[in-house]
Amino acid sequence: MLDIAWPELVVIGAVALVAIGPKDLPKAMYVMGKWAGKLRAFAHDMHRAMEQVSYEAEIAEKQKQQPPEPPPPEKPHDPAAS
Repeated sequence: MLDIAWPELVVIGAVALVAIGPKDLPKAMYVMGKWAGKLRAFAHDMHRAMEQVSYEAEIAEKQKQQPPEPPPPEKPHDPAAS
């Protein structure tokens, strides 16, 4: 993901504690968590949409490469049947 190690998280937490303050830090973490969840959901939806577009393009390409099917043979005309 972002490759953040534990020591880096401790430094980020300490800076956030000093910058935001201990009183507002839980609320800020909650808001950041909600935004992170929305971002993950958006990324997941985009990934699924790109896979769908890729699948549809692959199907269309396969259909272009296939030769058209010949028309079915016509039945011979039987004059006795009329």
